[in-house]
Amino acid sequence: MIFLPRILGAEGVGQLHLADSVWAIVGILIGFGMDIYLTKEIARVPEKTGELLGNSMVLRTLLFVLGFAGVVLYVNLAGYATLTVWVIYLYGFGRLVAEFSSGATSALVGLERMEYVAFANILSRLFATVVTIAVLLMGYGVLAAAAVYAASSAVSVVIQLVYMGRLQPLRFTFQRDLAWQMLRVSAPYLLVTLFSVAYMNLDAIIISLVVDETTLGWYSAADRLFGTMMFVPVVFITAVFPALSRLNVESPQELRKLMRRSFDLLLILGVPIGLGTMGIANGLVVLLYGADFAPSGPVLAVLGIVLIFTYQNILLGRFLIAVDRQNVWTVVMGVATLLTIPLDLIFIPWMHNRFGNGAIGGALSFVVTEVGMMLFGLRYLPAGSLTRKNGWVAVRVIGAGLVMTAVVWALRGSFIAIPIVAGAVTYTGLILLLRVVSDEDKLMFKDQFQRITRRVRVFAHGRLG
Repeated sequence: MIFLPRILGAEGVGQLHLADSVWAIVGILIGFGMDIYLTKEIARVPEKTGELLGNSMVLRTLLFVLGFAGVVLYVNLAGYATLTVWVIYLYGFGRLVAEFSSGATSALVGLERMEYVAFANILSRLFATVVTIAVLLMGYGVLAAAAVYAASSAVSVVIQLVYMGRLQPLRFTFQRDLAWQMLRVSAPYLLVTLFSVAYMNLDAIIISLVVDETTLGWYSAADRLFGTMMFVPVVFITAVFPALSRLNVESPQELRKLMRRSFDLLLILGVPIGLGTMGIANGLVVLLYGADFAPSGPVLAVLGIVLIFTYQNILLGRFLIAVDRQNVWTVVMGVATLLTIPLDLIFIPWMHNRFGNGAIGGALSFVVTEVGMMLFGLRYLPAGSLTRKNGWVAVRVIGAGLVMTAVVWALRGSFIAIPIVAGAVTYTGLILLLRVVSDEDKLMFKDQFQRITRRVRVFAHGRLG
């Protein structure tokens, strides 16, 4: 939310970001890797939706109790201020509701009914935006913002469960044998997800411990914009993951073809977004959040580089899971997570002492780990997943991106819309001139777009009534 940093300031934003990071890590233990398991199993056997989702929600509630006890112990050992501690506690109850929503989302994705997920997300975010604005304008502070998070998560889960009930009967019962089976089979996914989330949130916790919550607020402002730009791979992978899982069984040849096209598409989209963000980072942050958040500009510029590699790593991770090579990606994520800690402990104090902005150090550690993850992910892909044609596409895309960056950089002193438009026109023109997208890929993208459009139209005109 653009207005949130302006009202709460860097310290308030830092407190919310810290609470989110703590509960993101604990939330993985609550979810226990069940989301990926639910999507795969429901995609293969839709009739099991009710009992799988019901048992999952009961398990999440029990695991939340254990997780909350762990958080209480941590915040007391860390010695945070009283207000920060209460923000973390309040945020935790929202996390439990968010875990219910996550389970429902995974089930709907497995049923390939993403329109319900999109509808729930839109309404819950609209609710969060409107209510947060209201409570902050009424004079309430960071605690109220944390409470709104819980309420908006409740909106999302209620909507999803209502429409889920129209597709499959829900049974909120606890079956001990099924619950144990879910935990046992989900354990490998737990490690993948735990490493992934810890990897993305440890830097925030380290910044809060090594520097202060104001610096974390600068990092949070940049990270929010970075997270917003993740909608491209998240939406795409959410849509394509069930197909990847199904094609692994039905048609390995079509699976490899889908992987190659997905790699190209995310590269074509990721390069201009990442390099463009790097070019306009300073102006964008000041425009959105005000001059007090100017230190967030260099952080966002570094994260723009990270974004290009993150787009591909999301695809690589999900593809390896779809072809039942999740153990490989678990090792990659585990190494990256462990490496993040010493990198943060080196880069954050260094940037704090050198430039008075330790937040830059958190972003720099991501550059190192994301590049390493992509290299290892590519190394362990099944044979034939990518070809030389993908390499040739990458060369042309990167070339077009560098030319675009030069144009954006030359215009960086202008009103922010000017470098954005000039960069977009330059990049699009070069992509067309270099014939990066084949006619076959254009037809596939057009077909996918039409399928999504038809599904949304059916939902809007028929399901809502």
